[in-house]
Amino acid sequence: MFAWVCTIVGILLTLLGVWETFMAVLHPRAVVGPVTTVINRGFYHLIDSRWLKRSRLVVFSGPVLITIHVISWGTLLLLGLSLIAWPELGNGIITSSGKPVDTSFWTAVYYAGFTITTLGIGDLVPKHSPMQVLTVAAAALGFSFFTLVLAYVISIYSRLARRNQFACEIDYRTQRTGDSLVYLKPYLTGDDPSLIHQDLYTLASHMAELLESHHFYSVLHYFRFSEPRYSMSRMLRFCLEVASLLKALRKTGGPNASSICEPEERLWHASRQMLDDTNEHFIAHPTSDHEIDTSIAERLCEQLQSESPDAHPSDPTRFIAAYADACKQWSHDLRSLEIGSGD
Repeated sequence: MFAWVCTIVGILLTLLGVWETFMAVLHPRAVVGPVTTVINRGFYHLIDSRWLKRSRLVVFSGPVLITIHVISWGTLLLLGLSLIAWPELGNGIITSSGKPVDTSFWTAVYYAGFTITTLGIGDLVPKHSPMQVLTVAAAALGFSFFTLVLAYVISIYSRLARRNQFACEIDYRTQRTGDSLVYLKPYLTGDDPSLIHQDLYTLASHMAELLESHHFYSVLHYFRFSEPRYSMSRMLRFCLEVASLLKALRKTGGPNASSICEPEERLWHASRQMLDDTNEHFIAHPTSDHEIDTSIAERLCEQLQSESPDAHPSDPTRFIAAYADACKQWSHDLRSLEIGSGD
């Protein structure tokens, strides 16, 4: 009876470990395994705790979460195979030297461990055909597990590198100030609106790629860096401010605004969706601050007026009001994200 219970529980734990790994690596975000779900929720509340959320240790949250995921999946696999091997110690599994086998659970863990890591120690060997088949299957399972985990980690850091590259591109577009007006002013006062037309398409494309990366690997939301330019909220603020200013200009007949409707809408929707996704999977603290900051729209009117009398919006008051209406759709959520992430 004991042997059957160990075998059945071991098979279930092994299948759970395979399922968790498969869902995370080969079928990401379609279905999240139950163990990974519990880990994510617990980690979320840990990062959100009063003593940690303001700590500099939060910059390590992404790598730590990946490590916890991998360890939990590997532990399920190891425990499952250990429980399967435990009842077979002394019967289906013997020593190569012919000495009596220690039948403790730790010996089963030892046997399962060197099997799935394909170390092949050789002091314990399978005796019967069923255990020989199981040993080969466990070695193949272990090799596949480590291969998948390696591919998982490489994929995450590859997508993280592209996210950081996008952050740097935004930083350079604003002359390392993060000010959306530094980016917009040359385009709006120039004679060739096709320049901003193409660049908005590029920004929208990068944002869509960023969104899809975080859909596939939600652990990316937990990667935070001490440098301000890599802040997710800073990237989102830039894209949303640019899209909102252009939407307001288009509604009020501003310069070069009518020709950039489609790329501006793409950037707007991609950024809004990215904000919603980030608020869902990272720390966001609701705030009672509903005040809309329209100072950037006021500065844009002043700068365009100083460049050329014909370059500013035909009705500055209406333009500022249109910008405020656009901001109402994202400013509160973005502020909640900034408070939650400490940006």
